[in-house]
Amino acid sequence: MSSTVQTTPRLLGFELTANRLRTWGIKSGLSILDQGLVSGAGFLLSFLLARWLNSEVYGAFAVAFATLLFLTGFHNVLLLEPMSVMGPARYSDRTSAYFAAQCRIHKLLGALLASALLLMALFMKLLGANHELVTATAASAFALPFFLMLWMVRRMAYMVHRPAVAGTASLVYFLLTLFGLFVLHARSALSPPTAFLLMGGAGLLSAVLPMRQLGLLGAETDEPIFSKACSWIAVAKENWNYGRWLVLSTALFSVAAQGQTYLAAGLLGLGAAGIFRAMQVPSLVMPQIVTGVGLLVLPSMSREFGLGRLSRMRREAVLASAFVTLIGLGYAAILALFAVPIEHVLYGGKYSSYVRLIPILGLVPVCTGLALGFSMAVRASQRPHIDLVANAVSAPVGLITAAVFIKLWGLNGAAFSLVAGFAVYAAVFCWSFRKMQART
Repeated sequence: MSSTVQTTPRLLGFELTANRLRTWGIKSGLSILDQGLVSGAGFLLSFLLARWLNSEVYGAFAVAFATLLFLTGFHNVLLLEPMSVMGPARYSDRTSAYFAAQCRIHKLLGALLASALLLMALFMKLLGANHELVTATAASAFALPFFLMLWMVRRMAYMVHRPAVAGTASLVYFLLTLFGLFVLHARSALSPPTAFLLMGGAGLLSAVLPMRQLGLLGAETDEPIFSKACSWIAVAKENWNYGRWLVLSTALFSVAAQGQTYLAAGLLGLGAAGIFRAMQVPSLVMPQIVTGVGLLVLPSMSREFGLGRLSRMRREAVLASAFVTLIGLGYAAILALFAVPIEHVLYGGKYSSYVRLIPILGLVPVCTGLALGFSMAVRASQRPHIDLVANAVSAPVGLITAAVFIKLWGLNGAAFSLVAGFAVYAAVFCWSFRKMQART
């Protein structure tokens, strides 16, 4: 008698069973859909403002938005990142109490960041800065805590493997943003300040349902949040112990990612900053996909690390980076081939003189996609100092090239500088991942 041995197909060491493919396919699809909706809302906000406002007014929005992104980075590393890493490893048996503690931390951190924005707006007013920029910055202060609330509850949903909850919140946010934009435009009330207030209001309303679904509204927990094991103070200390390495890293990352916008505004005027932001809009879809895959794989990698399955974690890292990089390359090729019609559809030829910026800026998500899996692996391994190294190298590259390239080539130089900074960022993570593999 002869027997035939059936072997299960494998990819990077993972058995490709039908059940596993179906499960990961559904979760990946929901995660990408969730990020697509958030990206779609941001895309609509950016592109409609760029289309309906003049470049100088839109430039005020772009600079204020860059400042808001800078501060949201601190919320990410002091709350969202630690929750994604520590939560699955230490609090999977008491998520309600853990989430309640994180909500308390969010309120305090949100108030602190909003106060920083208000002080910044006051300082700009005293210096006689552009009125639109001052009012936009002040409005962003009121919007920030509520906008970040949406990001917090979405991250909580990913921690408990419920991407559908995050997707529902993102859908509500998308619809509210779309409706609000057209209402404000119809009433001739659309401006940078009202756009920021719309972001905050939509974030607050869209966070209510997932908070109820996750048991954060009026729910009774098995153990009080002020118990020694899960008090908000203890959780805040744990967040800080993890995130302190990333605070400086976040500031440096903002230099590489947002420095070009500030320098364009300072050297070429607010109108130039508005044009630069408008040309970034077509490539904004890809960073959200990168973020979506990261949200999906980080808790999984953290769990593998906690269980000591380092080889599985490393395979997930390689697979995630390869997957997102290939998507990014395909998307960059589309932007290069169809840059002119894309600009015409979005802006009706308003920025046709700057259409060459679109394919250049399309290379940035390719670099972030390449870094994704490797950066998630080092974070899951609780080595956030490597992120600091990557940003400490890429930030000076971004800042120096921005100052030089903008002087030489204007907005083209700003675009090349952005790509250069992120290319160095990806290279450092690739090198660090290889060194980490060699040691284990």
